[in-house]
Amino acid sequence: MGYVIDCDIQKCFLLSFVMTPKILLWDNDGTIMGSKNPNDPTKVILPGVLDAMEGADFNFVISGFASPESESQNFDPDTVAARFINLMGELPISAAAFSPLIGGVACFVVIKKPDGVFVIKKAHEEARYKNYIGHFKKPGVGMFVVMRDVAAEEFGVVIDRSSSVMIGDTWHDEAAASEFGVGFLSAHEVHHRAAKSGSCC
Repeated sequence: MGYVIDCDIQKCFLLSFVMTPKILLWDNDGTIMGSKNPNDPTKVILPGVLDAMEGADFNFVISGFASPESESQNFDPDTVAARFINLMGELPISAAAFSPLIGGVACFVVIKKPDGVFVIKKAHEEARYKNYIGHFKKPGVGMFVVMRDVAAEEFGVVIDRSSSVMIGDTWHDEAAASEFGVGFLSAHEVHHRAAKSGSCC
């Protein structure tokens, strides 16, 4: 039997969820990183992100959606991976998945091992993900499936509706979260909450 949840009640529940230990799935651009000033393209860690991450048991990044920009060029996987390694040195992120090639045909995962060593997984080369080739970019769920397996196999945790919520800033994030079966919270709520409380990060 389905239930209709009032939007305000749902928002309060998800905001409460974000402030208690659990698994957070994050978009990157516009959610974790962005520009506070539209006239300054320099990207910074956005308000509220660090506080929310520090309140979670695990943070995983799922980055990349199908857009005119992302579908017009391939991005160098090594360059993207290096950026995530730098970001994971600043924030408590356990793994970051990204899909840098046109058509969503590839999925790379940067994994930070418990000993601090970084490894890069090429999920698209594994036979178990062959049905997701072409569907790794959001709103496809390919990266979610890969991250679910990484979370279980590398960190011993289960990503599901009861333990996890996706935080993002586009309809692609929300649609992918819904299709995969986890809750969704707008990144605006995380940033706005920080602004109201006076938190810098």
